Amino acid sequence: MTLRQTILALLLLAPCSLLSAQENDEVGIWNELGIEKAITKSWDVGVDLEYRAQDKARFSAGLSTSYKLNKHLKLGIGYNFLYSYRPDKYKNKDEGSEDDEEWTGNDFIIREWSKDNDGDWTKGYNFTPEYWFPRHRFSVEATGSIKLWNCLKISVRERYQITLSKTRTVNKLKYRDKYYTEWQTHEDEITIDYTTIPWTITIPDPTEIFVKEHKEEWEQETKPAYTDQVLRSRIKFEYDKKRCPFSPFISAELHNSVRIGDHMLLQKIRAAVGTSYKFRKHNEISLAYLITFDINDIDDETNEVVRLHDRMHVINIGYKYSF
Repeated sequence: MTLRQTILALLLLAPCSLLSAQENDEVGIWNELGIEKAITKSWDVGVDLEYRAQDKARFSAGLSTSYKLNKHLKLGIGYNFLYSYRPDKYKNKDEGSEDDEEWTGNDFIIREWSKDNDGDWTKGYNFTPEYWFPRHRFSVEATGSIKLWNCLKISVRERYQITLSKTRTVNKLKYRDKYYTEWQTHEDEITIDYTTIPWTITIPDPTEIFVKEHKEEWEQETKPAYTDQVLRSRIKFEYDKKRCPFSPFISAELHNSVRIGDHMLLQKIRAAVGTSYKFRKHNEISLAYLITFDINDIDDETNEVVRLHDRMHVINIGYKYSF
């Protein structure tokens, strides 16, 4: 198989994987633009822009620098400004007994009233509209690499990153329907027998009726400041042959939370396959398919671990100018 055929086969994995995506999977497109300047033979600086078109979209702008200690080890630091989008959030809010019983006399559901909540039951939802918010990310990394057979480059990168999110205030709609029961007896159902002394008054058993009240109000919710600390461990295999413009690669990366108390909690696994193509001396484009498996997450409000079973399929398109 020729090199071009190999590259074509790798890139065909992307649409095949997208077609096999499950209903709860997410698909996105990431676009990257970078400029890199060599200060010396070992030291370079760069700026980059990125836009992620996905459910939780994100725009970022970054500045980084790296220094090559020797041919096997390179160190780097960086800063990124992240402007993230959060889509509409809808959350059901049901309060009351857990014993459901459908009441066919109306278009809503009545539950068996529990004694511990005085017979009341509330059903509704919280709705938070979409919004954008900023974050700041700092990172340090070390990359070790070796080259085998004069064409296969194997690299291992360890990156520590800390992301700071400030306190933010968002609007939230609280919609509630309150259901409860009342006992009612109509006056025309009360009878009086005047032939007896004293008069006999007959009051029938009261009728149980269901009452529904509606409440809808907007309120402001304050999201607390949040600091995320992650160790990203990546191994990458890349075809790196002199005078060959194509550099196909495959990589795998683990994201572990290293905040105090998280005990290296595995948050996600990301795999990538693709290639870069240097079509001029200073110009390079890249195309890759990425798949991310979300394993665990930490709720930024409660700090509790949330189990996830989501996957993200991404087509990554990039361009870099280096001089």
